[in-house]
Amino acid sequence: MKKIAYLILAIVLLSSCKKDAGIVIYKINFTTNRIAQKMSKSLPTDSVYQEFGDYITSLTPTKFIAQIWTIGYIDTVMVPGTNTAQVLQYVNQSVTHLPLNDPLRMVDFSNNVTVTFNPIIFGRINNDNQFVDDEIDFKYFYFMPRSFYQIVNLPVEYNNIKLDMFPPDSLVNNVLRINQVEMIKKIFPYANTEWGFNFFFGNTDSTFIVNPNGEMISTSVDNPISSPLNSLIIRSNKYTNKMYHKPLSGETVVMNGTLSFDTNGLIQVYAGPDNIPYTNDDVFVYAPKFWERINSRLDIN
Repeated sequence: MKKIAYLILAIVLLSSCKKDAGIVIYKINFTTNRIAQKMSKSLPTDSVYQEFGDYITSLTPTKFIAQIWTIGYIDTVMVPGTNTAQVLQYVNQSVTHLPLNDPLRMVDFSNNVTVTFNPIIFGRINNDNQFVDDEIDFKYFYFMPRSFYQIVNLPVEYNNIKLDMFPPDSLVNNVLRINQVEMIKKIFPYANTEWGFNFFFGNTDSTFIVNPNGEMISTSVDNPISSPLNSLIIRSNKYTNKMYHKPLSGETVVMNGTLSFDTNGLIQVYAGPDNIPYTNDDVFVYAPKFWERINSRLDIN
């Protein structure tokens, strides 16, 4: 009888442990609409470059899609060889487990899409794949796009013009289909931009550029996760961290993230080396301080 009693008690205890695990739902809304934030300022729409010839016009992509290498939240700098950092990784960074062309890596900002994630959790976790800590301060939100793909309708003046900057098949019927690489190279000629660039939001009071020359850099408060291939890093204050509370038994917590990239007039066009508008050597670049256009917000309820 004692053995049966112990067995019943063990079952009850195990059932209680399972009930202690609440539910967490992880979502991010990707949008080109600006989101209200106390620290946001108006965009420098009248700002132009001086080195690319006369300014011609600004263009807004009709389609703006990100191919994500990885994205998520982290509470502190991830020191290689340790597991002290608490990490919510929404997209598996391993291309072995998730190929680069997998649809799960693609998000359409221009379609105002909301994605629900089943994250990979690193750090101090229990058997229910929940964090051991009852509270976690996710100081950073990280967004590492492999590329940005955009479709842009060009002015009629570009009819039958072949643009030197882009492959011939990029422009068909005066519609330009390109990623960001060549446009970013014009702005940061020495940066490693083949793997896009990395955004680290939070734990700073300003927005600035790190590693513009593609050098080997170690992890730090400005590079909390090792960058792939020494990528260009953008540090942003456009994020206010919120304390994560582990859900109680029967409780559901929703982590609602928002990532906004204002693409209105994002691409600027210049007359290029010959300084004659609407010719083959015209220069297309992202607008000055384009990184100020991207905002992140986390709401937990």
